[in-house]
Amino acid sequence: MARFKTFSRYTNGKQTKNRNSEDFLVLRNSLDLEEGEDDIFVEVNEELVGRPDLIAFKAYENSDLWWVIYEFNNIRDPFFDLGLGDIIRLPSKERLINAINKLGIV
Repeated sequence: MARFKTFSRYTNGKQTKNRNSEDFLVLRNSLDLEEGEDDIFVEVNEELVGRPDLIAFKAYENSDLWWVIYEFNNIRDPFFDLGLGDIIRLPSKERLINAINKLGIV
């Protein structure tokens, strides 16, 4: 079994079958996070285009949390969905850590 960092998006994943009975990797449960009054808003500037790792480092002091930005904002393509001038919403650090700690095994 592979071991990943505590805040990795791969933690607690498993292999299962999709509706067509094909092998499918479930990375983990989704974060249980709703929008909150304490959310942080960030406008993507030239430095941050396509760099969720930098946004995560600035917001959470941990670049490994880049995947939270994608999941929380429904971003699917890192090259086209995080563009100059976009406004993204981030959960507060405290709510995010609580949500990650509640992730159970899929």
